[in-house]
Amino acid sequence: MKLKLFLAALLGCTLLNALEESEIDAVMSRDIVKATAILQDKNINDNEKSEKIFTVFDSFFDFNQMATICLGKAQWTTLNDTQKEEFITKFVKRLKESYIEKLKLYTDEKITINKSEKKSAARIQVPMVLSAKDGQTYEILYKFYDTKDSRGWLIYDVDIVGVSIVQTYRSQFDGILKNGTFEDLIKKIDAINIEVQK
Repeated sequence: MKLKLFLAALLGCTLLNALEESEIDAVMSRDIVKATAILQDKNINDNEKSEKIFTVFDSFFDFNQMATICLGKAQWTTLNDTQKEEFITKFVKRLKESYIEKLKLYTDEKITINKSEKKSAARIQVPMVLSAKDGQTYEILYKFYDTKDSRGWLIYDVDIVGVSIVQTYRSQFDGILKNGTFEDLIKKIDAINIEVQK
């Protein structure tokens, strides 16, 4: 169970500059190694580890896109700019807090990056396999899309053992909004505990 929860922490480990399609495999492999080295460093605490890894991946996760998907297009379009900014802030804060907690579950598992798979002209998936000490393997899929602008390719979702991070959040957010308001969601989001695999 703990190892499966740790998989969620692996959504953060990529890139430094605008990423071109031809660079995805090499850069992902390079920065997974970089993130793993940070996780294995016993001379820094969990908060310092998270800060170091955030500096690696922050600019290559499209948090705005992820937030839009998690909330749903219909709900997103009803929000004004202030509400959108507030939701993104809360959403990113929740992702990072969850990430910090899951860093504690890392125990030197082997991580392998496989060749990227082009799913369409604007979608690429990068499979990563985590090999546990008990012989089990777990696949994580990093989902990239072409922004069609100077930002290059960005991550908009991560599948962990077959479960989408953004769809997991969306399901929970939909449950809150079904009988509540956007303001109710903002009040409750800090207490949401995402379980990507039971």
